Formats: sequence, structure tokens, C-alpha cells
Amino acid sequence: MINVGIIGSGFIVPIFLETTKLVKGFRYVGIASPVEEQLKTLKEKYGISYYSLNNDDVLSDPKIDVIYVAVPNGLHYEIAKKALLNDKHVIVEKPFMSSYRQAKELIDLAREKNRIIFDAVTMLHMPNYKKMKELLGQLGDIKVVDINFSQYSSRYDKFKKGITLPAFDYKLAGGALMDLGIYNINFTLGLFGEPKKVSYFPNMKKKVDTSGILVLDYGTFKVNAICAKDCKGPLLTVIQGDRAMLRSDDASSVIAAFSLIQNDGSRKEFSLNRHKEIPHYHEYVVFKKLFHEMDLETARKYNEHTLLTMKVLDKALKSGGISFK
Repeated sequence: MINVGIIGSGFIVPIFLETTKLVKGFRYVGIASPVEEQLKTLKEKYGISYYSLNNDDVLSDPKIDVIYVAVPNGLHYEIAKKALLNDKHVIVEKPFMSSYRQAKELIDLAREKNRIIFDAVTMLHMPNYKKMKELLGQLGDIKVVDINFSQYSSRYDKFKKGITLPAFDYKLAGGALMDLGIYNINFTLGLFGEPKKVSYFPNMKKKVDTSGILVLDYGTFKVNAICAKDCKGPLLTVIQGDRAMLRSDDASSVIAAFSLIQNDGSRKEFSLNRHKEIPHYHEYVVFKKLFHEMDLETARKYNEHTLLTMKVLDKALKSGGISFK
């Protein structure tokens, strides 16, 4: 059994709880956040042993093996570091950290402590994503990758009225690139590795990017990746080669289904993920295995992908003139 402590009580926490219930083998020991009403509801619904308004009560609890970090982006570093210093394994919601420097420090600390620090990146562990990678060779020469992850945020209505919630708070590392664009980066880097050039063209409002276009230049092909929280668009993920293409009408975070479409129009459909209604399932199957086998070597391989993602994210933020200060 994996004894879990949770820091945070926002919308992603019930998703984590529902997913890990399905995976099985997770016991919910404690949860902490400043929002007591949410804590009471989560404790009662999911059988969490206790809640606290003080994060340190959970972070230092000797009965807890793993801390799940689900706080606003700008607080990930502080909470994850405290967890590691308390000898906990750590699962960090996306985006992993706000900078490469923070990510490198904590990954090195986890190595020093012989602890797993796990970047909760959904699609990397999905059978559909792995199949896409396997099929790349059938596309011929890759020419263009086109990704659109546009999701109008209800928080944007409040933002326009002067109410700034964490998703649009630059001081908490909010914005479209950190919220949605990070999926586009993870998706692309997992397939093609590090690009030669990184450019981000954001639409800025009150010092935060509410939408933007990320261009990744691989020399022989280009990636055009849209992320938007201030407008709605068609979810689309397409990899175009000179012989065929892979197309999904899903966000890059999910890829619930996709098609291999040849130039002559013939196509083959793929839908390989288990529990399609719970896209996070596969990542927690992976974490459970890492934990029980104490497979630090494999965990560190995942960390290398995280560090590459953070390196590209740093370049994108710098290119777009985005600062969290």
C-alpha cells in the first residue's frame, strides 16, 4: 500500500483520487490546503484520514510515503522541496516547476535522498502515445507538426473583470504556456527530442500570456503549437509526413484516439488507452510500479525528459518576454 499525503484541494485533486482509486493500492492519509470547506468535502468523500490547514502537518507525517503536490504553479518548488527534505517521494502536477534551475535542484535532491520525484505528465505513459511514436517511421519525412490546445477558461471571464485567480496570476507562474502549452512541449519532445530553436509568441494581458503560439524548429521540420485560455478552438494534434500523417482530434494531453492516414486516403484507427474516461490512469500505474520496485533508475530516465521539457520551457518564456516577478 502507498500511503499518500496531498497538498492542495483544487479541481485536479478529485481527479487524482478517482484515478488512484481505480489503479488501487493507494491509501489517503492526510490532505492540507487553506480552503477548509474543500478539505472537509474531500476527506468525507474519499475516506482521507485527516485534513489540516497547515501543510507541514502532512509534509512531516511519518506515516506518509508520498506527497502529491497540487498547488498553484508558483508554489510547486517550495512544497516539493519540503517534501523531499522530509524524506518523502513526490508526485508533482504539471508544470513540474517554474524554471529549469528549480527542476534540476529538486531532481538532484531526490537523487541524493534516494527518493522518486515524478512529473505527472499524462500522455507520456499512454498506449496511444507510445503507438504514435512507433508509427512515425511510416510517415516518411516529417514536414509539419500542428497542435492546437485551445480551451476557453471560465476564469478568464473573472480575469477580464479584474479578479485574478492563480491560473492567470503571473506571480504564481500562471498563463497559457504553463497551463496548456506545457502539454504541447511534453508531447513534442517525447517524440522528437530537443529542437534547434524555440520561439514563443504570446498574447499578453496584465503581464500574463492568455494565449500564444510556440514554434519549435527541428531543422528539417517545424512544430506549430497553439495554446489558448482566452478563446476556444478545435482540439487538434497532427504529425504530417510526405507519405502519411497521424491525426487526433484530441488535445495533446490526452490522445484518446488517433488515425494513421496515408496519402491515398486510406486510414487505420487506433484507440488503445484503458479507461478512456480517466486519462490519468496509465501514469499512476507507472508510478505505483516505480514505488513498489524502488526503481530509481527508471525514475531518473523520466527525470531526464522533465529536465529537457523545463529547458525548452525556459527558452520559450524568455523568447516571449514572460517573467514571474
